[in-house]
Amino acid sequence: MPEPLDPRQAALRLADDEGLCWLDGEPAHRDGRFAFVASCPVERVRVCWPARDPLAVLAELDAQSELDDAPCALAGAPPPSCVPRYAGYIAYDACLADRHDIAPRGRTGKPVLDFARYDAVAAFDLRAGRAFVLGDDRAGCERLLARLMRAPSSLPPARLHAPTFRPASEHLAAIERVLEHIAAGDVYQVNLARELRAELTGSALALFDALREASPVPLGFFYDDGDRVIAARTMERFLHWDRGTRALLTRPIKGTLARPEAPDARLAGQLAADEKERAEHAMIVDLMRNDLSRVAELGSVRLDGLFEVEPFARLFHLVSTVRCTTREEVGLADVLRATFPPGSVTGAPKLAAVALIEALEAVPRDVYTGALGFVDRGGGLSLAVAIRTAIVARGEVRYFAGGGIVEASQPERELRETELKTQVVLDAAALLDGAR
Repeated sequence: MPEPLDPRQAALRLADDEGLCWLDGEPAHRDGRFAFVASCPVERVRVCWPARDPLAVLAELDAQSELDDAPCALAGAPPPSCVPRYAGYIAYDACLADRHDIAPRGRTGKPVLDFARYDAVAAFDLRAGRAFVLGDDRAGCERLLARLMRAPSSLPPARLHAPTFRPASEHLAAIERVLEHIAAGDVYQVNLARELRAELTGSALALFDALREASPVPLGFFYDDGDRVIAARTMERFLHWDRGTRALLTRPIKGTLARPEAPDARLAGQLAADEKERAEHAMIVDLMRNDLSRVAELGSVRLDGLFEVEPFARLFHLVSTVRCTTREEVGLADVLRATFPPGSVTGAPKLAAVALIEALEAVPRDVYTGALGFVDRGGGLSLAVAIRTAIVARGEVRYFAGGGIVEASQPERELRETELKTQVVLDAAALLDGAR
């Protein structure tokens, strides 16, 4: 690029374009080296509720060409296996869209899968401090570069009004019902979510920017699908699949502890030693090992790090890494059918947990706890779990927070966890108020 730009500046220069997409990073984290910004998609792949097999459309995204020789030859440019070609989301509700026993509950006509194809992206290596424009051809790169060279613009103002949780009594009653099902042996763990709603005046990009300041994470996601904006600050890697090497990994998060502003290693150790949190986490690791085994070469599933404590804004989380090598015939749809929805945000056994979630949660999850990210230019996949995710449409923000319920769960403690995880929205609201 002729002048230095960072991802935020690039997003501001493209903010008035159709289909803005900003995949944010955090250079200090293993998953956060690269960031990408793009706009003006040349194709959109969308599946709406109801759909017989929402994931089938991924077969159309399967055989992707790599970058042409010129961009690939740029010294230091991210490899094709790290560069988006299609970016978008798979809503949690996609796992229910082909079931005739599921009531629509306002879902009819809403997207359960939406991916946009970009013929060029601005790519940022956040560790090296370098930026590139990469695309299908020189013409696509030049069009994006011209848009990036516009005069800088300021971020439009925004405010959040009247953030309101669903009643605590409702969530506590749902937890009690889950505990009854656990006692009866129907399930071992269920992830229950609680919804917060607020009114937004002004720019969804300004809201994302405030969330970004309040919560640095390795997997930020801003995506305008034409009807609504998905603004996520997620730290959980759902899947990364390198099509060339067939290496597939998942990094489930399960286990949470409040983190003070001052570093405190003793609290991190407390989380790692908490029997309830470890049991909750171990169940999900076993579930993800089983999911990956459905597409893995025999004997290739392995653990690479277990019960690691990672610090984030206001929170410590327990994280583990599960890896495998996929079989040669495996494609995108196969990987998602084996693993979606993410086990860390459903429960175990997964099918029974999903059924209880639908029965006990007051409103559909929509995108929340689905998957966000991209299909790369090598034909592989990079997805995050849609937690810490705001859905912005027609001046309304929907945001969910949840936690895993196990036999040892204490309802009041689980309720407080939803409030702790939602604090980032209140922090962002305060930042927006301070920007007036």
